[in-house]
Amino acid sequence: MSRERFAALIEKYQEGTCTDEEKKLVEYWFALLESEVGEKVSGKQLDDANDRMWSQLQQRAGLEISGDTKVRYPVFKWLSIAASLIFACWFLAGKIYKTEQLPVSGWIERRNDGTMPVLILLEDSSTVELSPGSKLRYPAHFEEQQRVVLLEGKGFFDIHKNPAKPFYVHSGKMVTRVLGTSFYVDNLKTAGKTKVEVVTGLVQVYTQAEPQMEPQAKKAPNQLLRPNHTATFDPESRTFALGLAVEPKLLNAKVSFQFKNARLYEVSQQLTQAWGIRVEGANKQILNCPITANLSGQPLFTQLDIICAALNARYTIRGNTILISGPGCKSSFSKKQLNRPPMQT
Repeated sequence: MSRERFAALIEKYQEGTCTDEEKKLVEYWFALLESEVGEKVSGKQLDDANDRMWSQLQQRAGLEISGDTKVRYPVFKWLSIAASLIFACWFLAGKIYKTEQLPVSGWIERRNDGTMPVLILLEDSSTVELSPGSKLRYPAHFEEQQRVVLLEGKGFFDIHKNPAKPFYVHSGKMVTRVLGTSFYVDNLKTAGKTKVEVVTGLVQVYTQAEPQMEPQAKKAPNQLLRPNHTATFDPESRTFALGLAVEPKLLNAKVSFQFKNARLYEVSQQLTQAWGIRVEGANKQILNCPITANLSGQPLFTQLDIICAALNARYTIRGNTILISGPGCKSSFSKKQLNRPPMQT
């Protein structure tokens, strides 16, 4: 391998387009820098060190030495010197960051290498519960007009309300914008997708337009999410898949769940008000079916199971809406009383 080819390989590594074998090769070269760069050295010493590392790389990695290795490439020489200094500093700090550099100076990076969530307090009193294997980057001091953080992995955000200074979470190719609320963000590494689940307040999610895209494609889709709602962004199709929390939380405890000969229409309205999730009937016939049941103390999906058992019906989740469908009131189950005891808390 010639120096010219290796310079091209360095550029590919920085752009993140290397193959696994090429990546290992470049990182092997970086490892050689640790023992070669000292405190203060002259340009000639750096040049000599670069020559020695090049020879070591070829010998240790078993690279084929091409005939043009003695030819000097000034552009590569200074590129390699700069790279040597940068990556040597990273190694001396004890770690090498394989993602983009911090956006600006004065940013802080927190990694959770443990097995339990780590609580991080931000300057504005907002908190982030960082999950194991995740990383958060944030400024020591937020800007005057906005609050921006970068997340890799999963975190639970409890944001201090400030309408004059929106809070932005950049994760993958998705941006989450809030004023004051609490929500989960999960950068699903295995699927390459990013998921947001809202606990309180309203959250807007949209995509980051990429410079190389056509103007029409840059019109990023966006969604406004409410509590118990989720949105999962697929970077390949640039679309959001809407959904519901696995375990929705009760939003209005004042709603009564005791029904006596109440129409399904009325029951669905109560569920919607209590959980913040639209519950609808597939047709007018089933909406008029009577329900007598005590659903107090039950999770939402258990309540739906009870209702469907009473009506010989079933429910499906379509986006962030629950749809109940069935034959109507012909079944004798529709008038059956179901007084399941409340779940103990």
